[in-house]
Amino acid sequence: MRGLMTILVVLSHYFAEVPSGLTALMLGRLAVEMFFVLSGFLVGTLILDKLHNDNFFLVFYVRRICRTLPIYFVSVLLVSAILGACHAAWAQDPTTFPIWGYLTFTQTFFMANTQTLGAHWLAPTWTLAVEEHFYLLAPLTFLLVPRRHLAKVLIAVAIGAVLARAAVQFANVGNPIAVNVLLPGIADILVAGLLAALAAKSKAVRSGRFDYAFRVAPVVLLLTVSYLGFFAGRTNAIFVIFSPLLSATACALFLLAIVRNAPEAARFRSPVLRFFGRTSYAVYLTHLPILGLMHGLILNERPDIASVSQWLVTIAALPVCVLAGWLLTKWVEEPITRYGRTWAWSQRPRAVRGAVVAEPT
Repeated sequence: MRGLMTILVVLSHYFAEVPSGLTALMLGRLAVEMFFVLSGFLVGTLILDKLHNDNFFLVFYVRRICRTLPIYFVSVLLVSAILGACHAAWAQDPTTFPIWGYLTFTQTFFMANTQTLGAHWLAPTWTLAVEEHFYLLAPLTFLLVPRRHLAKVLIAVAIGAVLARAAVQFANVGNPIAVNVLLPGIADILVAGLLAALAAKSKAVRSGRFDYAFRVAPVVLLLTVSYLGFFAGRTNAIFVIFSPLLSATACALFLLAIVRNAPEAARFRSPVLRFFGRTSYAVYLTHLPILGLMHGLILNERPDIASVSQWLVTIAALPVCVLAGWLLTKWVEEPITRYGRTWAWSQRPRAVRGAVVAEPT
């Protein structure tokens, strides 16, 4: 599934989110929401399966660090060096943030404060900052909240995110950028993945009686979102407040359908999607800098698709983006991720206040 979402993000940024872009391909936001839901599901499932291990937190964070930080730091430092060395107009942005903001995953606070996304080539890193904040809070939530109350607490968090967006729309509390790049304003999207992880463990879901609903409901929800966006407009308050929750719910239900081996699951096992799934992280980090560099160096302008030459450069950027993503994955991400996996889960249960947490059955 990561593979398809990666393709959608690249197509959206290359062919839709440019001045003369194709609106029909503007699916990047939905793809990012699916990434968040998938992340919530995978992290939630891992926590449910491994929280009882006495070395859970050590292994969890070592593996997360090995998986996410090295390739991120390499990409951010490389892009920052290029931006610092290039003084052409096509590489400059009116607002930039200090590099330490990106290296500490605090760039979203700069974005919220300035109400801009900063350097365009590094703009996608806001999603990674949100994920890192999520990694800090999700395990603690599962640890501190009793299992019987966990779903209720997560639903309350999701409602809080909806209310945060409503406050921006109706009470002028905060600002639109803040509510879109800080965890409190989009927590419902990640929570949808956590709730899906909880649901996947339940007897009701495993019985199979909801399998058909998991396949149909996402279509209904996404059609509802499309209807709201088309007729009310993407800046309409109702759309802004509720579309993330509706889209995230659709993604979570579709994910449950895939987990339940719905017929659609077979489509995500294709070699092409598997390849893009493996290289998704590196491609995501590098696709905008590559597009910007190629348009700047070849055409001396920012990316667009208004002319034949611009189309040709954008199309040429696609294989370069794929190659760069593959090389970074092979040389940086995979070796360090393999090392992270050498940190094994203990078979001993985690001690809590003089007792132990029993291994789940």
